[in-house]
Amino acid sequence: MTKKMYFPLFLSILIAITIFTLSFLTLTHKLEYPISPLLDGWEVSINDTSYQDVDISRFYEILDEDIQLGDHIVMKRTLPDIGYLPNPTIVFRSRYTTLDCYFDDELIYSFGNDIYKNKNFLGKHYHVISLGSIYMDKEIVFDMYATEDNAFVSLDPPILGSHYDAVGSTVNAHLMVIATGIFLIIFGIAFLCIALLFISSVPEIASLLWGALFSIIIGIWLMSYYNVLSFFIYTPYETEIEYVFLYLIIPFLYVLIYNILSLKDARLFKICMYMSYALTITQLVLHYIFNIHLLKTLVLYHFLGILGCGMLFYYSFKLVKKPNVDPSVKVQMLGIYFFSIGLLIQVIIYYLNSIHIRTVLLADMIMLSGACLIFAMSQLSTYLVYITQHYARKQENLSLSRLAYADGLTNLPNRSKADKLMSDLDNTTDDYCIISIDLNGLKPINDEFGHAAGDQYIKEFSDVLNRTFESYGLCARMGGDEFLVIIEDSKDVDIKGLIDQMNSYLNNINSLHPEYQKSVATGYAFSHEFSSPTSHKVYMRADQRMYEEKAIMHKELGIKTRS
Repeated sequence: MTKKMYFPLFLSILIAITIFTLSFLTLTHKLEYPISPLLDGWEVSINDTSYQDVDISRFYEILDEDIQLGDHIVMKRTLPDIGYLPNPTIVFRSRYTTLDCYFDDELIYSFGNDIYKNKNFLGKHYHVISLGSIYMDKEIVFDMYATEDNAFVSLDPPILGSHYDAVGSTVNAHLMVIATGIFLIIFGIAFLCIALLFISSVPEIASLLWGALFSIIIGIWLMSYYNVLSFFIYTPYETEIEYVFLYLIIPFLYVLIYNILSLKDARLFKICMYMSYALTITQLVLHYIFNIHLLKTLVLYHFLGILGCGMLFYYSFKLVKKPNVDPSVKVQMLGIYFFSIGLLIQVIIYYLNSIHIRTVLLADMIMLSGACLIFAMSQLSTYLVYITQHYARKQENLSLSRLAYADGLTNLPNRSKADKLMSDLDNTTDDYCIISIDLNGLKPINDEFGHAAGDQYIKEFSDVLNRTFESYGLCARMGGDEFLVIIEDSKDVDIKGLIDQMNSYLNNINSLHPEYQKSVATGYAFSHEFSSPTSHKVYMRADQRMYEEKAIMHKELGIKTRS
């Protein structure tokens, strides 16, 4: 990695830490009342077969066979007395089931029945269920119908507490995921907008457009995967959002790698990329048109993911062997590499859970969130490199432009700049004015006081010229003691008044510095004076009038005319 990447990487880490810190400070909830996870002691019936004292995190232990579509599951238990609770509430996460909640034999909450009857997709969801003022020693019943085959093998324990504490403790348990999701979405939206602004001037940033979109996708997917998106934007279709965005990840990874590595000639890669497009579209069509839910085609998606990771590792290996690879490309690929590994581990965890090998939720969240963050920071640091490079190029171009079009002594536009503008004037229909100006007595001042005094004379007049005409048009030094003013739309401009003002400024300078007198000869002409005007004709007439005035002024001032 080159030194130019150090600062962007440091800055991207600093931005991530800042957003994380703000998220934690804003969202961390301090518990005010006791809470209780309702893990064991459940009476469970599955299709009228009853089981006593069930630990719902080990639900699979009571199953003779997997839960199937249409199975009826009822869970009930008596609520413990954990002390006074304002607005007692239970937070419960269902998994691919409807939910009717009865409290003391009264239906107090219902979810998903219409969706289930219409055979639409019903996924995982956090439910916040208020119990009323008195909860102690009363019975809570969860009445559920499975909406998918293999709906679940375990459940998270419901949380009993005050409303704010029950919800707050759930948010606290997912702060890593929430902070990461917020960072990814904010980063993606912000840098998508920035990339759109820079794309015309920085073509390399086109690949980062896909990176910004991808960050938004994985941010939304991550939050919906852990069902915390609904705490910010409530929707019963959160799991559907999770799967749709999950299924977009592999095609977007292909697009990212394709653009970063410029794999236009990689035939095998393009075949796999187009196949991922086709299979993703097929899965979405099956879901939305034929009602074959996304969960049923998840194995196909996992196959695509493993194939995509294989392609990534293969081309990453080829990249390492290439000489002179841009460090920003390596950083981007490193971010994709870590994210892909995180995704592969998550697939492994999914299948471990399906065979009842439980993993630690916090470790899962840290691992997956960390992989997403590394990807985002690799993208962010690359953005910063491209943007700083663009700024440096822009400053360099401005410097070169200044050298090409600026007079070295006065910093006014030079003859080249004036000639370019006069060439453009030949295509205008506006009435323009050109003023030709020449300093009086520059040579005698150079001879008597030295060239430094002559240069000072030129610079002082340049300041006067700018102060007088800058807001009206272009002021240029044509060389030596010759100056030019071009006013592109002179219809409502008092040229004579501006020249008088310029001379008044010069007289003020003369009164303050009377060592030698400073004055100028001027002549001006308008384009409307000609039936078919050109800038050259207008300039020549202005120049002729200036020389006529100069001859008169030299005679009055006793200055010898140059031969």
